[in-house]
Amino acid sequence: MEVNTGSTQDIRNGLKIDSIEMPIEIISRNKIDKMHWSKKAKLRDTYQLLVRNQMTLNKITKVDDGQKCGLVLIGYRKRSLDFDNFVGGCKQLIDALSREGFIWDDNMKYLGIPTFIQEKGEPSVTITRSILPS
Repeated sequence: MEVNTGSTQDIRNGLKIDSIEMPIEIISRNKIDKMHWSKKAKLRDTYQLLVRNQMTLNKITKVDDGQKCGLVLIGYRKRSLDFDNFVGGCKQLIDALSREGFIWDDNMKYLGIPTFIQEKGEPSVTITRSILPS
């Protein structure tokens, strides 16, 4: 299966928008809650490697210290999850985004309230960051 991984960069209304696509499926929070802590860490590290790779390949820069961002995560799955399981399943991915500098921090002070969307399709995730004016 070939997944289009890539980035688009755009500037609209003074906002810089970056987007990456990753060939992963968001795992249900119920399934993650049953994992050993080391497997959760390994999952986050895998996501972190994929984020770093996409940022490097597509020349996406890290955010500045304390920069506020908007975030939209679109998860494509063959079977939809309950909303709370989908959002909870994104935690390791959001942690990886923070560690790699795609977002400054997952604290609401810097991130606000992310938008989570599920769509039917081949498993993948599209992540869009908009850098908000200071």
